[in-house]
Parts: sequence; structure tokens; C-alpha cells
Amino acid sequence: MRSYLSLSDHDFELLIADLLGAELGVTFEVFARGPDQGIDLRRIRDPEPPDVIQCKHMQGSSYAQLRNSARREARTLSDNAQVTSSYRFVTSKPLSPNGKKELAGILSPWVLREDHIYGADDLEGLLNRHEAVERSHIKLWLSSFSQLDERLHAATWTRSRQLLEEILLALPRYVETGAFRGARRRLRQERVLAISGPPGIGKTTLARLLLADAVHDGYEPVEISADIEEANEVIRRDGKPQIFYYDDFLGSTFLQDRLAKNEDRRLTAFMRRCAGSDRTLLLLTTREHILAQATQWYEELDRSGLQLRRFLLELSAYTRLDRARIFYNHAWHSGQLSQSAREQLFENESYLRLIDHPHYNPRLIEYVTGLASRKISVLENAEYVKFALETLDNPDLIWRRAFEQQLNDDCRDLLIALVSMPGAATPRDAKVAYEALAKARGRLPWSGAYREALKVLDDSFMRSYERDDETYIMPSNPSISDFVASWLVDHTDEAVTGLKGCVYFEQLRWYSAKILAGAMHHPSVLASAMADATVRCWGSPNPGWRDVYWQGESTARFSQDYVSDETRLIFVILVMAKNLHYASAVRPWLLLRLNDLEHRWMNEAHHVPDPAVVVSLISATKEAGLLTAGLAEAARVELSKRPYLYKWSQLARLKRLVPNIFDRAGADARPALKTFLDESLSPETSELESAYHLYELRDVAQFFGVDVEDERFESALDWLQEREQDAEGETRDDEPQSPISRVGPPGENAAIRELFGRLAKNSGAE
Repeated sequence: MRSYLSLSDHDFELLIADLLGAELGVTFEVFARGPDQGIDLRRIRDPEPPDVIQCKHMQGSSYAQLRNSARREARTLSDNAQVTSSYRFVTSKPLSPNGKKELAGILSPWVLREDHIYGADDLEGLLNRHEAVERSHIKLWLSSFSQLDERLHAATWTRSRQLLEEILLALPRYVETGAFRGARRRLRQERVLAISGPPGIGKTTLARLLLADAVHDGYEPVEISADIEEANEVIRRDGKPQIFYYDDFLGSTFLQDRLAKNEDRRLTAFMRRCAGSDRTLLLLTTREHILAQATQWYEELDRSGLQLRRFLLELSAYTRLDRARIFYNHAWHSGQLSQSAREQLFENESYLRLIDHPHYNPRLIEYVTGLASRKISVLENAEYVKFALETLDNPDLIWRRAFEQQLNDDCRDLLIALVSMPGAATPRDAKVAYEALAKARGRLPWSGAYREALKVLDDSFMRSYERDDETYIMPSNPSISDFVASWLVDHTDEAVTGLKGCVYFEQLRWYSAKILAGAMHHPSVLASAMADATVRCWGSPNPGWRDVYWQGESTARFSQDYVSDETRLIFVILVMAKNLHYASAVRPWLLLRLNDLEHRWMNEAHHVPDPAVVVSLISATKEAGLLTAGLAEAARVELSKRPYLYKWSQLARLKRLVPNIFDRAGADARPALKTFLDESLSPETSELESAYHLYELRDVAQFFGVDVEDERFESALDWLQEREQDAEGETRDDEPQSPISRVGPPGENAAIRELFGRLAKNSGAE
């Protein structure tokens, strides 16, 4: 008889929905745990009452517990005056004929016949009739140890038997996603598959499920532990199907320690042998950056097309509902989360802070649910959400070992340079930053070092993409940037070297936010390095890029090569306010820059593209005690050049900051504003785009003491609103009407809430 112990209550309900749906030829909806009026599954039959199924996953419980549960359901049905066309009661526990009769009596009048009570024996018959349903619930058929054990008895490899036991142990926590189906299809078609990805993403779990799937289909499993020669020694000549599993086949540290004795040639030869056979499968796993290194260092592996045979597993493969189900299954089978901990997750929808966390990772979920060879302490249960969030906030568990032991100097330097860049960077800009950091270390990389580092990091620590005929690279996960930051904070000398290697001013923003702000050791040394980098990088171009949007869609990307001095000076002043060591070191230089800027603003030919940064700089200098009368006057002059509405609003901001800014002779803004107002209230000369801008102009005029005639204002409002209505009508006529083709976020959010609601209400007893 099949075992249902690997299924959570939610998994069991999904199975019953499919199984009875197939048996009855209908589709059942799945409902939440809790005040469900005695309903787990339902089929709407308007105008008739619905068909209802109640599921009790109680394989490990006693019959007395099941009977008490049925009595509670009967009270719920009675209290809610539930009316149904049919009511079925399904349990994973075996039932005797007398047990069925008693349960039918307890649930009368809703259960009409005894055969509407289903026990484990009934489910066995249904699953035998509907093999496709069982096959679609892989946790069910993979958990049938007896079938797999029979196939393993013919094998003599103890390691493979132990591996199967480990698979079955981890199976209850597994959530089927699209990755399993896609990887299985490729493995069966191509015969050789290398699953790659970052640490902790679930590569080994996916590979082991594929292995068990193949064993279920008659393949004899062989686990390779040290050398591909193990496979050559046991490969069958009698045609019996075999699957060879080589976990971490390139090693978890540097490749020099793994591919010795010409194994690259023997490995590629065995790959070709498997690819050309319809009786042999080869399944490998490795970390993406190590696979990239291997194809660079070993020509045989590169020529074998190993990169083309890889199945890259990334966090993006998991939907929000997948993430929620992964957490739920881990929590359900953990047995370590207290009732208080489960309730904390549900309170104020705290679970969303975990499943939407940028560092979400299956390995960390295993850790915080107590399934990673550890026990959750009483204190961790008492403040469970805090404990879980602190774990996710700390990415060291995933990245530290790979960063320190598996990356060479070139890869580490490139990664440190890349995380400090402002968003996605082009490879050419990243190369400049990488070479500057290597130089700061006193290294002179060989000519191909940068290219090889890119290949190693791509799809693991880094991801690349193409857009508008340009390539961009960036860290593959936010947790990588956070890890590098925490690592630099712990290694002050490395952080100082990183600052000495900065070549773009915008890199300093990352160092300020991530390193300088969190420095616990030698803050004065870091501040001094930051000040030196500020002066050195002052005139550098900006390597950042920005999107340009049109009607809500991004249409192109433009380099932000130029960044105004005003923007950079605001940043410097803000850092000075937070760090006295930095302020002391950079202050003389800053005063010279402000003096230069004052002269430029007074120059009639000078133009600041964004008037708001002028006022923001005045605000920053005022707050820091650096504002002079000359700088304030220069700001007024700059904002008064060829004014338009936005400049007028910024002039109003400036006057609020410096109330006497217009007291100087000849500095009255009202005549120019009156002229601008007259032009704006006339449809022939107005540059106003909306009624909102008209109201903004009136507020500015009133602030400066310029009267706005009510009649002219109302007239302008009328023709501006007419323009807006005409524009909206044209947009509606031209827009195609697209039907909603899928369930949107509200449906997903409801399903996630249901999962954590049931987790809060029970501990897995049913």
C-alpha cells in the first residue's frame, strides 16, 4: 500500500482534488484551512448546491482521533447549515467496514452513502485506475520505497542504497516546480545533463529527484563519488538501463584538486558514450562558476559542449507561491516550530517578509525551519520571525565558502568591483573598475584574466543580459552585494584596498552606504581612504545607465555619463554629516569646490539641467553650516535664468530656505513671474500641460504675492481640461483591449495566505 507520509495536508488535498476529479470527471476547487464550513474541496453547481469533499490526512493517527475529527466536522456543518448536493469524506488512514459505517453515521445527513467515505484502501484502488494522477504527484510515487527497493536489491553498491534513503528523507519538503519537468525532459532526450547554479538553490535536491524518477522507471542507479573511472568499471554490457549520478563532479573547491589524471578526457569520453546510448543516463551537478572555470581550463570539456548540456537552476524559477509552499512544507514536516512561532508567521502577514525577502533561498529556509542538522532553540521559537529575518538578512551562510575558497584573485576583484557599480554595468566599464582594483593590490593581471573571470562568475555570482545591442552585467542576487559588503566590513584592509581601487565616483556611494556606515574597526582609516577616493574620482564619468519610458514602457537605455557637480557635492556633504573623520579630511577640498560652483552659477552662460539639485545643495550646505550669502545668491541667479514653471517652483523652495534671498536691490521676482503667468493663462502661448500644472502655477504666484485673476484662471482650467479629455479619448481609441489571461496577484496572495493560515491553526496533526 502506498504511503502518504511524505505529503503535507495541502499536498494531500491537491492529490484528492485530482484523483476524485479524474474518477468523477469534474474539477474541484481547493479551499483554505480554518473556518471553512466543513469544506476542503468544492465543485460549484449553480443553481444547485455544491459537491463537497472533506480531507483528513491522518495516516499516523489513531481511529479514535479520526472519529473525533469527523464529529467536529459534523458540528461545523450543522452550525453553518451547510447544504450540499454530495459530501465525501476522505482520509489517508485505512478504514474497516465498521469504521466506514460509523463515520457515515456521524456525518449523516451530509454523507448519503457509505461509499462516500474513502480510506487508504479506496485511494489505493483509485490510484491504480488513474496512474496519470499518481505520476503527476511525484512525491507520492517516489515515496513508494518498496518499488524502488526491489530495483536496488539487484545492485551491489551500498552508496546508492544510502543515497535513496537520503532522497526519501528529504522528499516531504520538496515542492514540484516547472524545473523538475524541464530537467527531466532534457535528461531523457539528451541523456547527459549537468545541473548548475549558485550554492543553496536546490541543485542536489532536483538531481536526486531525477535520479529517483529514473529508478522508478527501471534504471539501475550508480553514484560516482571520486572519479569517472568508477562508472567505467560498473557499466553494464547486458543492456540493463543505468543512471549514473555524479554530484559536485567538479569539486567544491578549486578545480586543480578535482580533475587530475586526465579525468577531463575520460569524463568527456563517458559523456559521449552516454549520449550515444538509449540505455544510459548521466546526471551531474556543479556550481555555475566552477563549471565556467572548467570549460576554460580544460579544452576537452569545452569541446564536449558541456555548457550546452547544463540546466541552470536559478531563484527566478520559483514563483511566489512556490516559495510559500517550500516554506510551508519545510515547516509542516519540521516538527520544531512551536504554536507561537506558527502564529507569529501569520500575524500581520509576516510570512510575506520571508517569502518576498531578496535573500530567500531554499537552503536558508531549511535552516530556519530546523531541517539543516540543527534544532531551533526555545528563544528562536519565541521570536521566530525575528530569528528567520535575521538569518535571511545574513547571506554569509550561502556565499562565504564559495567566495573565499572557490574564486581566484581575479574573480574576487571583479566581483568586488562589480557590486560597487551603480546598477548594471557594461563589461568595458566593469573592466576599468576591475583593473583599477587589481592595480591597487599591486597586481598586474595577464591579458585574458578579465575575460576568464567574467566567464567564471557568469550565471553564478553574476548574470549578464543583452538589451538594445548592449551587454550588461550585474550581481545575480542582492544577497551577493550584501555578503561582499559584510565581508569587507570584517576585513578592513580589504575595504581600504577597495576604496583605493575605486575609479568611478559612483562607486563611493556603495562604499559609503555599505562599508563606511557599518565600520566597527579602524573607521578613521576607512574615512581617510574614502576622502582620498573622493578627490581622486571627482571628475570621473558615471558608468550608470538609466531607462527612458514612454507611456509606461521602457523604450531605450541611455548612459548617465555626465553627472552634475551639484549631485556629487550633495553626496559628499551628507557623508560628512555622518562621519567626522571624513568631514575633517575632505572639508578644505569641498570649500574650494563650492567656491568654483558659485562662480559658475553666476555665469549667465552656465546652465544646470535639473533645477532641483541646486536647491537641494543649498539645503545640504545650510544644514551643514556651510552656506554663504554668495552661494545662496548664486543659486538665485542660476534659477532665474530663462525660468519656466518647474524653475519657478524651485525658486519658491529656495525662498523658503533663504527667506531674504530676494531682498537685494533689483532681485524682485514678481515682474518676471507676472509676465510668465500672463503667457501661461493664454491658450496661444501657454506651455502648461495639465490642470495640475495650472494649480501649481497659481500656488507659486500667490507665494510670491502675484495676483491671479479668477476669471482667467477658470478659463485656462476649462481649456486645459478639454485638452486632457481629448488626449485620453485618443489613447482609448488606439489602445487594444487585452483580456485577462491568467490569475493575477490577488489570487496568488489569497493562496499564500491560506497556506500560512492553516499552518497557524494546526501543527500537522490532520
